[in-house]
Amino acid sequence: MNFAEQLRVLQATQGDPAKLALATVDLKYPELSEADRADLKKALEAAAIPHWCDGGILAALLKISPEDSAARLNRLRGLTVVEPFPARGETAVNVHESARLALRKAMSSDSREGLRKLSSRAAARFENDLKPAGRIEWIYHLLGAEPERGADELESLSRQWSSTARLEDRYALAAALKELEDSRLIAGRARVWSLLAIAWARWLHGEVAQLEGAAKAVLSLAKETNDQSAEGDAQALLGDVLQARGKLAEAQVAYGESLAVLRRLAAQDPGNVGWQRDLAGAHTRVGGVLQARGKLAEAQSAFGEFLAILRRLAAQAPSNAGWQRDLAVAHGRVGGVLQEQGKLAEAQSAFEENLAISLRLAAQDPGNAGWQEDLAVAHSRVGGVLQEQGKLADAQAAYAENMAISRR
Repeated sequence: MNFAEQLRVLQATQGDPAKLALATVDLKYPELSEADRADLKKALEAAAIPHWCDGGILAALLKISPEDSAARLNRLRGLTVVEPFPARGETAVNVHESARLALRKAMSSDSREGLRKLSSRAAARFENDLKPAGRIEWIYHLLGAEPERGADELESLSRQWSSTARLEDRYALAAALKELEDSRLIAGRARVWSLLAIAWARWLHGEVAQLEGAAKAVLSLAKETNDQSAEGDAQALLGDVLQARGKLAEAQVAYGESLAVLRRLAAQDPGNVGWQRDLAGAHTRVGGVLQARGKLAEAQSAFGEFLAILRRLAAQAPSNAGWQRDLAVAHGRVGGVLQEQGKLAEAQSAFEENLAISLRLAAQDPGNAGWQEDLAVAHSRVGGVLQEQGKLADAQAAYAENMAISRR
């Protein structure tokens, strides 16, 4: 293809990013028949559906043989908009982000049903991939293919990951969901739970004080979609934001609303462990704001409710790391309010329970930075209550453990 012909191909795109991406097929493979180039363009569009692609994924998306998929993928590697993606395997590639998003947007405008079909196939492909990257990709496609089911699964995953996932995985999930939000490809409950996951990731990143507008917006959407579980979660988020901004009375109101919603849900279905866990979380938030306002006896009562629920859940499934971590947190919150009331021996006992669980969890997954941080804090709390009791040598040993972890 000479320069004049290349120029005609580019001019025909009229600067449209999706058409420019597809034009790379014509520019790279002018010797192919029009039918073969059309098939390769379809392969490029399919490869733009997931965040990365290999022969198996491409075959599943296009419903073609492994041999045909391998041949098309090999040609895709020659395009300027496609690059190797070794993080997902030796043969994996990804379409450059700008081109991938442009192609997805064009498919959404030109053939929403076609995009939904490919998303459904992608979701099926990743459904049994239990690695964090696979879970994220599955949710990402499921939200586009089956929004209601996607919302349910995202709610479940968010609850599970809130205490077990690594921070980088939660940030990666939020980034994928933000892509859907920015592309305006989700609505209803799918959008509500996506916005909640994005907001909680920002919360983890330390952006709590900046989230009041987002929290109120997602609360309004949760009420519009009549999703009571999301409403309870959004009220909890709003309470966290208000408390971070020093608006303790308003935070207590938001936490109270969250607690009321979750009490109703838990009463409707006592066997729903997800709602039971959320109810426990609502109690601890109420306890936290009461403690901040100096209402220590009421705070201790709320933390006691938190601890009682977590003990029941942890007893049901001792191997559930998330519930074990929640139980450790519960012991820590009880210990904190006891210490503030001067009940040092009782506080020490609670902090030692927190430490014992944190030690077990950190040993299970030494690479989990969140659990290592939990362990460091647990040592520090034990050190603090020992110091108050005048047990200085023991306190020094506990602080040394905290320092060693923090240095690592």
